[in-house]
Amino acid sequence: MATLKVLRQENTGVVYADPADLGLSVRFRHSSAQKSLNGVPTTNHVTEIIANDDHAVVIGGVNAKDALSVRIRTSGASESKARLRELLLALAAQVDDWDDESVFQGFNPTTAPVIPAV
Repeated sequence: MATLKVLRQENTGVVYADPADLGLSVRFRHSSAQKSLNGVPTTNHVTEIIANDDHAVVIGGVNAKDALSVRIRTSGASESKARLRELLLALAAQVDDWDDESVFQGFNPTTAPVIPAV
Protein backbone atom coordinates (compact mmCIF):
# COMPACT_ATOMS: atom_id res chain seq x y z
CA MET A 1 0.00 0.00 0.00
CA ALA A 2 1.49 3.33 -1.06
CA THR A 3 0.80 6.60 0.72
CA LEU A 4 0.72 9.27 -1.96
CA LYS A 5 2.02 12.78 -1.42
CA VAL A 6 1.17 16.07 -3.07
CA LEU A 7 3.11 16.26 -6.32
CA ARG A 8 1.71 19.58 -7.52
CA GLN A 9 -1.11 22.05 -7.17
CA GLU A 10 -3.07 22.94 -10.30
CA ASN A 11 -5.58 25.69 -11.06
CA THR A 12 -8.44 23.21 -10.80
CA GLY A 13 -7.13 20.89 -8.06
CA VAL A 14 -4.22 18.82 -6.88
CA VAL A 15 -2.16 15.82 -8.02
CA TYR A 16 -0.88 13.19 -5.60
CA ALA A 17 1.81 10.68 -6.53
CA ASP A 18 3.86 7.90 -5.02
CA PRO A 19 7.35 9.35 -4.39
CA ALA A 20 8.85 5.92 -5.15
CA ASP A 21 6.79 5.47 -8.34
CA LEU A 22 5.62 8.62 -10.15
CA GLY A 23 3.63 6.39 -12.52
CA LEU A 24 1.13 5.98 -9.67
CA SER A 25 -0.89 9.16 -9.25
CA VAL A 26 -4.32 10.49 -8.34
CA ARG A 27 -5.60 13.81 -9.66
CA PHE A 28 -8.48 15.74 -8.12
CA ARG A 29 -10.15 18.30 -10.40
CA HIS A 30 -13.00 20.62 -9.53
CA SER A 31 -14.98 23.20 -11.44
CA SER A 32 -18.24 24.97 -10.80
CA ALA A 33 -20.71 26.97 -12.81
CA GLN A 34 -24.05 28.60 -12.24
CA LYS A 35 -27.18 26.75 -13.29
CA SER A 36 -30.89 27.14 -12.80
CA LEU A 37 -33.20 24.53 -11.29
CA ASN A 38 -36.84 25.39 -11.95
CA GLY A 39 -35.84 29.04 -12.29
CA VAL A 40 -33.86 29.11 -9.05
CA PRO A 41 -30.14 29.86 -9.44
CA THR A 42 -27.65 27.49 -7.83
CA THR A 43 -24.10 26.29 -8.37
CA ASN A 44 -23.31 23.06 -10.21
CA HIS A 45 -20.12 21.35 -9.01
CA VAL A 46 -18.15 18.98 -11.25
CA THR A 47 -15.52 16.84 -9.56
CA GLU A 48 -13.20 14.32 -11.18
CA ILE A 49 -10.92 11.89 -9.42
CA ILE A 50 -8.51 10.26 -11.84
CA ALA A 51 -6.20 7.45 -10.71
CA ASN A 52 -3.38 6.38 -13.04
CA ASP A 53 -0.93 3.52 -12.57
CA ASP A 54 1.82 2.25 -14.86
CA HIS A 55 1.31 -1.43 -14.06
CA ALA A 56 4.02 -3.95 -14.94
CA VAL A 57 2.74 -6.94 -16.92
CA VAL A 58 4.28 -9.79 -18.89
CA ILE A 59 2.67 -10.54 -22.25
CA GLY A 60 4.05 -13.40 -24.30
CA GLY A 61 7.23 -13.37 -22.23
CA VAL A 62 7.77 -9.64 -22.83
CA ASN A 63 7.80 -7.14 -19.96
CA ALA A 64 5.56 -4.14 -20.54
CA LYS A 65 3.87 -1.28 -18.68
CA ASP A 66 0.08 -1.10 -18.91
CA ALA A 67 -1.20 2.46 -18.37
CA LEU A 68 -4.20 1.86 -16.09
CA SER A 69 -6.76 4.58 -15.51
CA VAL A 70 -9.78 4.84 -13.21
CA ARG A 71 -11.98 7.93 -13.42
CA ILE A 72 -14.81 9.01 -11.15
CA ARG A 73 -16.78 12.06 -12.30
CA THR A 74 -19.63 13.65 -10.42
CA SER A 75 -21.84 16.59 -11.30
CA GLY A 76 -24.59 18.20 -9.27
CA ALA A 77 -25.77 21.11 -7.21
CA SER A 78 -24.67 21.53 -3.60
CA GLU A 79 -28.26 20.84 -2.60
CA SER A 80 -27.92 17.33 -4.09
CA LYS A 81 -24.81 16.39 -2.10
CA ALA A 82 -26.52 13.68 -0.02
CA ARG A 83 -28.11 12.02 -3.06
CA LEU A 84 -24.84 12.14 -4.98
CA ARG A 85 -23.17 10.35 -2.07
CA GLU A 86 -25.89 7.67 -2.08
CA LEU A 87 -25.34 7.05 -5.79
CA LEU A 88 -21.56 6.79 -5.40
CA LEU A 89 -21.81 4.38 -2.47
CA ALA A 90 -24.42 2.23 -4.21
CA LEU A 91 -22.28 1.87 -7.33
CA ALA A 92 -19.10 1.26 -5.32
CA ALA A 93 -20.85 -1.52 -3.40
CA GLN A 94 -21.40 -3.40 -6.66
CA VAL A 95 -17.90 -3.13 -8.13
CA ASP A 96 -16.92 -6.58 -6.78
CA ASP A 97 -19.93 -8.19 -8.48
CA TRP A 98 -19.21 -6.46 -11.78
CA ASP A 99 -15.53 -7.39 -11.57
CA ASP A 100 -16.51 -11.05 -11.05
CA GLU A 101 -18.67 -10.73 -14.18
CA SER A 102 -15.69 -9.34 -16.19
CA VAL A 103 -17.48 -6.05 -16.85
CA PHE A 104 -14.11 -4.25 -16.87
CA GLN A 105 -12.96 -6.55 -19.68
CA GLY A 106 -15.90 -5.61 -21.90
CA PHE A 107 -18.68 -8.01 -20.86
CA ASN A 108 -22.18 -6.82 -20.01
CA PRO A 109 -23.10 -7.05 -16.34
CA THR A 110 -25.51 -9.75 -15.27
CA THR A 111 -26.03 -8.00 -11.94
CA ALA A 112 -28.33 -5.03 -12.41
CA PRO A 113 -27.45 -1.81 -10.60
CA VAL A 114 -29.23 -1.41 -7.27
CA ILE A 115 -29.81 2.24 -6.47
CA PRO A 116 -31.54 3.44 -3.27
CA ALA A 117 -34.91 5.08 -3.83
CA VAL A 118 -35.25 8.77 -3.09
